[in-house]
Amino acid sequence: MFRFIHTSDWHLGQNFYGYDRSEEQRDFLRQLADIVREQEPDALLVSGDIFHTAAPSNAAVNMYVDAMLDIHKACPGMTIIVIAGNHDSASRLDSDKRLWRLANVNVLGGIARNHDGFADLERHVVKVGDKGIVAAVPFAYPNSFPKVEQAEVERGQRQQAYFQALLDLVNASNAGNVPVVLMAHLAVANSDLTGHSNNMKMECVEMGMLGKGYDYAALGHIHRPQQLGGCARYCGTPVPVSFDEQCEHSVSIVEIDGHGALPRVTTKVIKNLKPLHTIPAREPVDFETALALLQSIDDDDRSYIRLNVKVDDFLPVASQERAAMALKGKQCRFCEIKVTSTTVATRGSVKMTVEEFNKKTPLDIANQFYLDEVGHAMSDKQQEMFNYICQLVEEENRQ
Repeated sequence: MFRFIHTSDWHLGQNFYGYDRSEEQRDFLRQLADIVREQEPDALLVSGDIFHTAAPSNAAVNMYVDAMLDIHKACPGMTIIVIAGNHDSASRLDSDKRLWRLANVNVLGGIARNHDGFADLERHVVKVGDKGIVAAVPFAYPNSFPKVEQAEVERGQRQQAYFQALLDLVNASNAGNVPVVLMAHLAVANSDLTGHSNNMKMECVEMGMLGKGYDYAALGHIHRPQQLGGCARYCGTPVPVSFDEQCEHSVSIVEIDGHGALPRVTTKVIKNLKPLHTIPAREPVDFETALALLQSIDDDDRSYIRLNVKVDDFLPVASQERAAMALKGKQCRFCEIKVTSTTVATRGSVKMTVEEFNKKTPLDIANQFYLDEVGHAMSDKQQEMFNYICQLVEEENRQ
């Protein structure tokens, strides 16, 4: 039986509305080391987005190094496999990967290529003793995957060809018929993107692009934990990255009896020192009611707070300052006001033909857009300012 822990999307070093989150992230890493010590798995799989930015601070890097060493000490015989996510720098992770092998940590920052520029598939295969084989694929844009053989493959099909060639290589050498695990950091089509503020910008791939021949796909990138079919899973974020990630945060423990067997998945919940709360949680309320809710928060509550406010037009003057003052002397951290406009909720969308567009002035278009977004026309002062900006642009273009 192959037994491993699947985690991803740590986002170490995240600056959250100006607040440092290192205390909560260190606490998660401590919890992870405790889980490893308790479970004694064969492997720990970290499926990308270790850091929140490609250029993490020294403090974030030190936190990562200390944590990995502590996790290794918690179970010295365990194999650790780390792949880069889209938030990580592939070259930064690869720079010290040989040193990490001393702690039984296998790091894959970028897609390996041989001297001819073709895919070096063998460098992405990690054997976990006689327990299982992991095909580890760090993040890469679909059009950035290298060719896997001399035969010409269209750039748009290289990703699928790469995954399948890698799995074929693994299965050809799987004499012991041990479980095969695929690691990847990408967005699979039809996944639940709840909580991702930029979900409309995600480039998704069909499940079939991952190829065939794996028993479990340990996926990273989507922050909501979910099972895709019977053998692919997003473990989700262990520490929420945004207010909209209102779900259970955990790491996944996976057991597979043999190649071809269905995986069994359980979870270990991660307790967050400083939860993210939207007040009120469901329907927005007017600003004064929200302010009263803020003042009623316990003094020792350490949560991050977002106010959920509805307005007919705009927020009252100095609303941010008033919200911050309502929490003065309390432990919680005020972050932002989420605004829902009662006029915007019933607005229509700007639609016009090319002919109609060409007949309109810039001010006409701006007015129509403003009406659609805000619910009423621009004031005379706003229109005057808009025309002044247009004049400045025209003058700059003439120079």
